[in-house]
Amino acid sequence: MVPAQRTKTPATTTKSTAHEPSKAQQAILDKKADVRRAIIEARQELRPGARSTKSREICNQLIEQLRASGIKGKNGQPPTLAVYAALRYEVDLDRFIRGAYAYGYRIVFPCMIPNAAQGAMCMRSVSCNNYLGGNVPFIVDPRKPWGPAVTEEHQTLTSTRAGATRRFIPSRVKGSVPPKDDTRFPVVPPAEIDLVIVPAVAFDAQGNRLGYGLGTYDHYLPQLREDCMLLGVAFAEQEVELVPCDEHDRAIPQFITA
Repeated sequence: MVPAQRTKTPATTTKSTAHEPSKAQQAILDKKADVRRAIIEARQELRPGARSTKSREICNQLIEQLRASGIKGKNGQPPTLAVYAALRYEVDLDRFIRGAYAYGYRIVFPCMIPNAAQGAMCMRSVSCNNYLGGNVPFIVDPRKPWGPAVTEEHQTLTSTRAGATRRFIPSRVKGSVPPKDDTRFPVVPPAEIDLVIVPAVAFDAQGNRLGYGLGTYDHYLPQLREDCMLLGVAFAEQEVELVPCDEHDRAIPQFITA
């Protein structure tokens, strides 16, 4: 057999469509965008006082849920809870976070990873003093990547639940210097997390969740242990009849709302 010869093709003559969605996938993406836009507008119409009252009620429900769950950490350690820093108009978890610190739990926050695929994040531990001090970069601006950069060769595939998902391992890039205070907020492996509070733009009665479209939690959640507890939080106004879903979307067993 004569090996096929490679011929050079001008870069401008063809355009790869390998990563372009099919018509069916694009239809789902369009439906998601429509729902996302409508619910974000509805959420923004909530008055500040109403958002504050509803957030406080949701936090109280979360605290009761935490007490009733009897959740325990591994190897005699305090439970590790993954929370989030609320963006404007989101459910504010401050009351719940302060209560969890008072119970002695270890609290971790999402941190977007620099120089990684879109939506890649890790969870970093934050002490009570640092949280109350208000100077944690990825809490002040949750959307801004922070910490050591990630190179292509340090991106691997892993799967601890059904299906594969990307895992991004922080690594120094040649010529870069990690933040001086990086050790104050150590990365916590997904296997050490006992409960995750998951935000949402929209949700439905079946537990389907719609985020901001980056796939951040869809990539991260499959890395957790099978027995890790998942709780979604959202305002009641964010519930829709049906969230458009595809095979990559992850349902949340329970949503706490007000």
